[in-house]
Amino acid sequence: MFAILYVLMTFASLIVSPTDYHGKAPPGTESHSPSTLPRRQSYIPVHYVTGCHYEVGVSVGRVYANMIQQYVKAYGPLKDLLAAYATPKGKKIYQDSLDSCRRYFPQYVIEMEGMADGSGVPFEQLFIITLDDTLLLNVNDNTPDPGPIGCTSILVNQDSAQFLGHTEDSVKETVNNYIILAAHVIPSEREKGGIFAAREEKFEALTYVAHLSGYASGHNMFGLIFSVNQIFVSKPLSGRIPREIVCRALLAARADLEEIMFILINPGCGTANGFNVNLGFLNNLKGERELHTVEVVPDPTGPYSNAFLTRFPMGFNSLHTNRLLHLKYPELNQDGYHGSLTRENRYKILTGQMPNDKITNLAELLTVLGNQDDMGVYPIFGDSDTAYVNTINLGVFDFEEKTWTMWCNDPLRNQPLLQLPLTFKDLIYPTLDELIINNIKDVQPVVLNDKEIK
Repeated sequence: MFAILYVLMTFASLIVSPTDYHGKAPPGTESHSPSTLPRRQSYIPVHYVTGCHYEVGVSVGRVYANMIQQYVKAYGPLKDLLAAYATPKGKKIYQDSLDSCRRYFPQYVIEMEGMADGSGVPFEQLFIITLDDTLLLNVNDNTPDPGPIGCTSILVNQDSAQFLGHTEDSVKETVNNYIILAAHVIPSEREKGGIFAAREEKFEALTYVAHLSGYASGHNMFGLIFSVNQIFVSKPLSGRIPREIVCRALLAARADLEEIMFILINPGCGTANGFNVNLGFLNNLKGERELHTVEVVPDPTGPYSNAFLTRFPMGFNSLHTNRLLHLKYPELNQDGYHGSLTRENRYKILTGQMPNDKITNLAELLTVLGNQDDMGVYPIFGDSDTAYVNTINLGVFDFEEKTWTMWCNDPLRNQPLLQLPLTFKDLIYPTLDELIINNIKDVQPVVLNDKEIK
């Protein structure tokens, strides 16, 4: 197996306090201890890596071990998850789900094992976090309301602009605890035995530490761009594939709706819980590009998921939050659902004030995704010291400019911090078949002659 290669790049905007010749820092530049740093800091680590699935997992675990350990230690729901796992029923749910994942997606289980080995966090804890509400709702009759957890995705398909904008909202422990994973994965032989055959992958994805990539937003070498929103169903099915594993497989998907729907429906097993995918294809011509949303829920009648595809051709936009708009399946009557209703209503108010009654440019998109009018309840962009849920990242995929632009903070008051090309000009390690979609020539090692060596 070829050697692993990884590079860490951290984009930061932090104050480094110089010291004057009297041994004191100039006024206004005093140093901070970790306990006094601002709650939100302007940095997005970007982790470049190539290797097999296990090696990718080990590299993430090793480099971000401290971050992963702190996150797991602070993660509020873990106590309830571990208590549920400790019961006989919980252990059976854990094992049945793990067996299903090993049968269909062993490569991603191995990737998680690598993260566990690299970080020193037990694999069992990482997989229990992945099970999420499937474990809690099947062991306990009642679970506490986790608060207005959720994300907002907007698809814009206009002649003037084509975007996928996405706010990543999560529990407060995830603020500054995520990375962009830029990975080129070449599976090893032991990673190739699943029903969903392992294949070479190249992707960039917003990745929560202690989680697999694909559960938030990202894009791949085939030109697939997508974001994911949780759907809080009240009856997740045990023994099925957790949504985090299904979404990880999307990063390997070709830009083909039939293949994507096959992954989401997962015939033979199906998803354990609910989610929504918003997607588009980079390499389609502008006038022919359709954008899509897919709602996915468990299907209790058979070993597969129930999925509903909606198409948005030129001239149409889409908003999707964290509730079902098309499929019928029981949902939790909690803040995640009610927060979605509030954000949907705010979207209607804001777009109704626009010249065309819809989003047609980047400024209008940011006006919506950065809105904080409902801060006391369920804002679109959440940013509060006291709130359990915050917006940790805002990303905009621009299909025409072929860029992914990201903000750490409210985009109406802050400049973007990071912009990555969707053409992988920054991740040039060639694929095995030497098909590089952005036509970058292979980078050859420099060979010095004898005279140059001397």
